[in-house]
Amino acid sequence: MTLIKTALAAFSISVNPVLAGQIEKIASAGGDITEILFEFGVGDKVVAADTTSIFPEVVNSLPRVGYVRELSAEGVLATGADLLIGSDDMGPPAVMDNLAAAGMRIEFVAEGEGAARYTDKVKFIGDVLDMPERGEELVAAYMASLDAVQARVDALPRAPRAMLILSVRDGAPIVAGTNTTGNDIIEISGGENIATFEGWKPMNAEAIIASAPEIIILSTSHIERLGGLDVVMGRADIGATPAGGEKSYVALSPQLMLQFGPRSPLAMNDLVDAFENVVAN
Repeated sequence: MTLIKTALAAFSISVNPVLAGQIEKIASAGGDITEILFEFGVGDKVVAADTTSIFPEVVNSLPRVGYVRELSAEGVLATGADLLIGSDDMGPPAVMDNLAAAGMRIEFVAEGEGAARYTDKVKFIGDVLDMPERGEELVAAYMASLDAVQARVDALPRAPRAMLILSVRDGAPIVAGTNTTGNDIIEISGGENIATFEGWKPMNAEAIIASAPEIIILSTSHIERLGGLDVVMGRADIGATPAGGEKSYVALSPQLMLQFGPRSPLAMNDLVDAFENVVAN
């Protein structure tokens, strides 16, 4: 059996369906999905998680089933889980096929777009768990947090030009373009993404300089891999931009700013803080 996924459709597959009320053990793949499960109050049923799941702290003591896109069929089956639930890029497909053939219920949670990246996931997981009322409570709390962020964004006199660097490949920064979580968090937080291409792509020196970012957004977990803050901000291409000249940057947790989980408003507020500093200068 070959799995075919549509970009924005959440779906499930199973040879031997497990009803929500019968779910006793859950394997989770995706840090945002794991956090949401704990928000629903079913953390005691989570028996294993992937390597991107690091919060809440108790998750770090659970058995690991591999990276979200490179799960181990043997590892998942060994957990005895009734349900495997993960992000829409969970894989690889051959492993998903094997797990489905073994009778495991598998749920892929759609990524969504913009602010709905979180709310769509919560609604879907609420349906999977047969806990729609709790899902509505979580969505309401999240939207209240977004309203508070939006009030701060509305007070910004303009949108500062921002560039989000995920990593460096062959000497070129990998930058968040449109239709990415990086783009969405920039825009929700009141910034203007300087990258107009789609997806995560390398950006050459000429394009970086021409785009004139006023602030560089970095992942805290990737800073050392990039050579450290001094190396990043001291690059010739970034140094020739307003951000480089002012040493204007902000480093955020990738789980908070890129996974769109329950704690994402914390990263949004940190970004608004940074944007406020840019427009004040």
